[in-house]
Amino acid sequence: MENCTIYSHYLNFEKVVQIVKENLPKAKVEFNDGGMNKSLIATIKGGFFGKNKTLKINYRQRQNPSYKIKEVECGLTQNLAGMANFIQSISPQNDAVKSKLVHKVLAANCEMPFMAEPEIIPEFKTVLDNIVQELDAFIFAQPSKVFNNSDSQHFLDKNFDLILDANGNCGIQDLEVNIESKYYDAPVENATEDQINRKTKSELFLNSHGIKVNKHLPCVESLEETKIRSADEIIDRAYALMVTAAKGEGIEQQHLEKLIHDKKIDSLSPKESNIFQMENLNDQDRAYATWRYESLYVMLWALGKMDKLKFPNEICDVQAIVGALIKTNKEELKNSIQLKSASEILDESDKIYRMSWACVDARIKGEQVAGNINPSIIFERHYAINWLTNYQNQDWDDVSTDT
Repeated sequence: MENCTIYSHYLNFEKVVQIVKENLPKAKVEFNDGGMNKSLIATIKGGFFGKNKTLKINYRQRQNPSYKIKEVECGLTQNLAGMANFIQSISPQNDAVKSKLVHKVLAANCEMPFMAEPEIIPEFKTVLDNIVQELDAFIFAQPSKVFNNSDSQHFLDKNFDLILDANGNCGIQDLEVNIESKYYDAPVENATEDQINRKTKSELFLNSHGIKVNKHLPCVESLEETKIRSADEIIDRAYALMVTAAKGEGIEQQHLEKLIHDKKIDSLSPKESNIFQMENLNDQDRAYATWRYESLYVMLWALGKMDKLKFPNEICDVQAIVGALIKTNKEELKNSIQLKSASEILDESDKIYRMSWACVDARIKGEQVAGNINPSIIFERHYAINWLTNYQNQDWDDVSTDT
């Protein structure tokens, strides 16, 4: 037997049945409709001397379809949550693709084991191709004759390109995560007044700077739904980001070790700890680390050490933000902060979310980002603000910046 598992955000098993019947006209097709659990068996008779060739596709969907997992409520959400944890444990070549894969997993609403006996013949492969294209699906597979992009467990996109394998290898530069608006867009009448006002204010800001606006983007979470990280958490994160960024800049290890000792820094994430221990950083790790100055800038703003976040068209003042941490110890810093209110942080969250969409839209279309904003700065701010607002309760290394 040769098999794989298909995952899709879209619920359309009727289309799967149609694809099977159209591409296997000589097959005997048996269909069992069990509501949220269905199955299909297509059998091609082998003749006098040949064996039958069988394709079986099972199907199950979420109890409550969505674009994220708020709680484990059924067998499929339990499986998806476990898969997301597995992906998050992988050290990838491309962090952005890994992050988007996690979100694509959490947005999956159906699962379809695709099982061929004795193997996936060309006719069955055509069926598989059409299903993943029609449903914007991704595949989880073990190495085999058909699934030979990796020698370990791996994920493939709808074009059968390698998204990520268990060893962190990646064959693409970006991954689309498409979400049906009926799940993502909460009706405006259900939004709170502060959410609607925040959205309106952000759109006016974007319009005033010539930044593309997507009116269909939903509101960010309401004040009632949001739990901002504590001052202690933000301070610890700020120190960890400072060390990481300094490492990327090339500061000598002995100086960094002294800094960690003197400031009692013990909050580096697993990825940051790994980077800190490296003798020589490659270009990707160096860029990852150095850009964290922009995330640090957001943390210091949240702590009230910066009055406002300046327009994102040029990098932050590294000397100023490092100075805010170097000149004091943790206790002195804690006594000097004035944490921004949840409302102020959500204002920035909404604004950054919409600017992030504009950057992604421009990248997909191969265009220059309008409004003279720097996409790398926006990414760091989006990442940092999502951590600050506990977006999807993710740890620092796993923060999603979906739009």
